[in-house]
Amino acid sequence: MLLPTRPPLIATANLDIEKIKGSIRDWCNKKPQATSIAYVVDMEHMDRSPLPEPIYTLVVNGYNRLRSGDMEIIMNPGWYDYGGKQTGTTHGTWNPYDTHIPLIWYGWHVPKGETDATVHMTDIAPTVAALLHIQMPNGCIGKVIPFEQNENNNKSRD
Repeated sequence: MLLPTRPPLIATANLDIEKIKGSIRDWCNKKPQATSIAYVVDMEHMDRSPLPEPIYTLVVNGYNRLRSGDMEIIMNPGWYDYGGKQTGTTHGTWNPYDTHIPLIWYGWHVPKGETDATVHMTDIAPTVAALLHIQMPNGCIGKVIPFEQNENNNKSRD
């Protein structure tokens, strides 16, 4: 298994990675652009970060020790890199305007309705499995999206 290593420059210069991360955090918090930065997270110690829900859960779920960086800079609402695009969003922030993605179900045994309930991408596989009356896939962590009609969750569209 390939384990992540520190960049050669840091290792060969015998630098302290914790001091480097501290300097990055301090720089982000003191610069004029700091108004655009909501949080600076040390991914190795994310459990010590004062992140509110749902941001904390999103950071934890998005972390992969083999591919993620050492630090994550979380921007305030309305601040994000367009990636060269002039319009639209990146779907890479925690804000509702960037994470709201329509999910449409149509077909056999799917009743008319809509929901305002929070649904996650991980809920799609278990929902399809439940509709097909088959076992959920291995490693499935989502929950079945409830389709039952009730006044609190669904509004009929007649």
